Amino acid sequence: MVPFSAAIERAAVATWPASTVQRADGWLLRHCDLLRRKRSNSALPPEQGWSRGGVERVEDFYAARGAAAVIQVSPLERHAQLDSALADRGYRLVSPTEVMFADAGPVSVACAAGEFDVRLEPRPSSSWLAAVEAVGGAPEPSLDRVPQPVRFAIAERGGMPVGVGMFAGAAGWCGVYGMATHPDWRRRGVATALLRAGARWAAEMGSRLFLQVEVDNPGARRLYAAVGFRTAHRYHYRVR
Repeated sequence: MVPFSAAIERAAVATWPASTVQRADGWLLRHCDLLRRKRSNSALPPEQGWSRGGVERVEDFYAARGAAAVIQVSPLERHAQLDSALADRGYRLVSPTEVMFADAGPVSVACAAGEFDVRLEPRPSSSWLAAVEAVGGAPEPSLDRVPQPVRFAIAERGGMPVGVGMFAGAAGWCGVYGMATHPDWRRRGVATALLRAGARWAAEMGSRLFLQVEVDNPGARRLYAAVGFRTAHRYHYRVR
């Protein structure tokens, strides 16, 4: 049986694309010139065991592409020795992150629709991209590369966008990505309205939900916990 945390990480890899994906000595190497997120431009360590030679192959992979070597130390609880070795090797720690999960049905019940209209679109349409900008976000290029099934969510009030999100499914899981609320509408139920719509869609597919939230965002972590999310594991990146 695949360990619980590993199953979530595999779903995360499947729902967030990279243009180049290679495997070497158990490492999953990812690089993408189009998507800027570290998830598309980092290496995942083997589920069991690692070697100095494997780390050197990771460094060679990114050096050949003119990129910094970035390693996603995940799950952190299982890779303490690797994390220490990378620190000794000069890698700095960035983006401590908590991975949370929940059953979709209970989340859809716990989240109120509020006073917002939420629609889900199968592609990053011009209206969704405009909504991202309207709420203060910066749309990433080439999100049309995210494989189906995926839904791009817009929350509106009076026809004006007040929040956005993305829900992407793979292997019985649905990742929650890119949640953003207009500054004037924060703490007024926009995020829970978006989650309600996404959770309903995930429940129809029989999928569980997962998300990643940075440790230094306690407000978001409390919100997700309040609607039924629990901690699966933590990770951070090591960058050389």
